[in-house]
Amino acid sequence: MTAESATIVISSAGRRLYLIEWFRAAFDTLGLNGRIIVAENDASSAAASSGDETRLLPKYTEPGYGDEVLRLVDEVEPRLFLSANDYELMQLHVNTGLADSLRDRGVFVPGVSAAWQRGCADKLRMAQLLESIGVQTPRTVRGSDLDDLLMRAESNDEFIVKHRFGSRSSGLAAATASQVVEAVANSAKSVPSRVDRTDSRDDVIVQHRAPGSEYGVDIVSSLLEEGSLSGVFARRKLRMRAGETDKAVTVDPGPFREASGKIARAAELSGLIDVDMFLDDAGLVSVIDINPRFGGGYPFVHLAGADVPLYYMGQIFGIPVDEGWNRYEPGVISAKYQETRVTARGTQEDSESSNAVEQTQNT
Repeated sequence: MTAESATIVISSAGRRLYLIEWFRAAFDTLGLNGRIIVAENDASSAAASSGDETRLLPKYTEPGYGDEVLRLVDEVEPRLFLSANDYELMQLHVNTGLADSLRDRGVFVPGVSAAWQRGCADKLRMAQLLESIGVQTPRTVRGSDLDDLLMRAESNDEFIVKHRFGSRSSGLAAATASQVVEAVANSAKSVPSRVDRTDSRDDVIVQHRAPGSEYGVDIVSSLLEEGSLSGVFARRKLRMRAGETDKAVTVDPGPFREASGKIARAAELSGLIDVDMFLDDAGLVSVIDINPRFGGGYPFVHLAGADVPLYYMGQIFGIPVDEGWNRYEPGVISAKYQETRVTARGTQEDSESSNAVEQTQNT
């Protein structure tokens, strides 16, 4: 292996500059003269100027996106293509088959099977997939199909209402049995339009509120042997902001291992996924959501000692990595804070246009 071959692409990193920094640190630890190419559709995004090289791609919704991705990969020959954006992942794994095309070129593309990728984007389908493999999840129905749910409900039951295809808690509301119909109607007002939908309530889901406390859990599988379980990292959520964990404390991952193993095998997982779980006083685990990528909660376990970027680089470049990569210290509390960096210089109109693009790309 030559130093020039140690190239990776990180796409749609948005505000997650720490990912770029931690992959760069992994190169340093392994003694590689690595190169990190950041792919964005906005030259003034926070991530665009933080890699070793920046490449602009069309938005993943544009017709030329796939051709440009393949052109980039053929030119720079990366060993890893990593996206931090849910919608781009749908393009890669489901809508275009690009992930398989990249793998045929020798590129590692972490993720889940196409069936589970669809489930990650559709919370109703996700509940059905989890039930099919024996993983506990709250009963989930469409907002237009409440009759049976409410017929069985007790007056003190609590429900969660949210967008079926949403992210970052879009359309989220908590409601009692007497409030849930109104909550669904309000949530339905803000669902994105869809040509094949006749009732906007079909794109809202209602779940029983899961018992216990909420945790973020990273499930990690080998990049070389999909479906295996090589790491489980957990943190209890202490504070949320804009749908993302803002403060958390690391905890023992033991209670979450069984569900994590079932998900890894069924989803044909390679790499890391971010999963929202609840744990009640009796030790019962319920899964409510899966993000098939590095999520906003990974920094809490990385700062406590875990190192998934190092694990990735060791596997990809054939360098043994100490098992310490998947160990971390429980009881470490971390909180996010805000930083600002200059990303471009131009007119106010240019800046406003770039900001609008970045908000769309990285929600």
